Amino acid sequence: MSRAKARVIRYAITLGAIILAGFVLAGMFREYLFHPWTRDGHVRAQIIKITPRVGGPIVDLPVEDNQAVKKGELLFSIDPRTYALAVEQAEAKLKQARASKRVKEDQARRARILYKKDKGAISEQSLVRKDNALLVALADVDVAEANLHATYLDREFTEVRAPVDGYVTNLLLRYGSQTVANQPALALVDINSFWVHGFFKETQIRNIRPGNKAVIKLMSYPDTPLDGVVESIGWGIAQQDGAPGADLLPAIKPSFDWIRLAQRIPVRIRLTHIPEEVELRVGTTASVFVITE
Repeated sequence: MSRAKARVIRYAITLGAIILAGFVLAGMFREYLFHPWTRDGHVRAQIIKITPRVGGPIVDLPVEDNQAVKKGELLFSIDPRTYALAVEQAEAKLKQARASKRVKEDQARRARILYKKDKGAISEQSLVRKDNALLVALADVDVAEANLHATYLDREFTEVRAPVDGYVTNLLLRYGSQTVANQPALALVDINSFWVHGFFKETQIRNIRPGNKAVIKLMSYPDTPLDGVVESIGWGIAQQDGAPGADLLPAIKPSFDWIRLAQRIPVRIRLTHIPEEVELRVGTTASVFVITE
């Protein structure tokens, strides 16, 4: 074979390799555009802050850290004695209000009978005062009943129960710990609320639509993919620059970067199939692959 033919063959092989590489790169770029994926994914779930409605020392704590609990299961109990005493006092006040009402009713009834028999025996003004006193007594009964109901609720609130099925996490309470009303005491991860947030580059989301199928691979389970569906795409992200500065003007930091980095947009993925061997944990890392149309 002559050198000229050998040179032509080498050129042809090189050109063919370049063309093949071009097709491969074009296919990869097409996959990048129409089937975007990201390693920047995280497992999320609703975190419920268990907040007692009343305060007091804890006298019962049947759960442990990281324990699974069912809806309605007791998480902890607050000393109920103070609230039981409040119930007794409210019951006594209700009895007192009802007794006062009966007295006022009897006085008003007698006054009306006397006024009918002899209008001069009692003045009309005195009759009106007795009727008004009866109205006040009736209102006092309503107030006492409402206060009693409130004390029943407070006594019931001394038992704090799980509002959903979930996992107790970061439990720092102990027997005798003082809880404060309307202050979070522990966190509960809702077991039925897990989803995945995939953070895609802004150049990738143009073809992503709600309803697109997604495949999720957790770093903790690399060989067990999860199925999902795009539920929604975030409409905004926080800006690092632009906070008010001097004279309330936006403070913009100068940028000298030669490369502009694409921002990351959160895409919410609803999980449709979770293998039995997979245990989801909030904050773990995932790769997300979206199959677009």
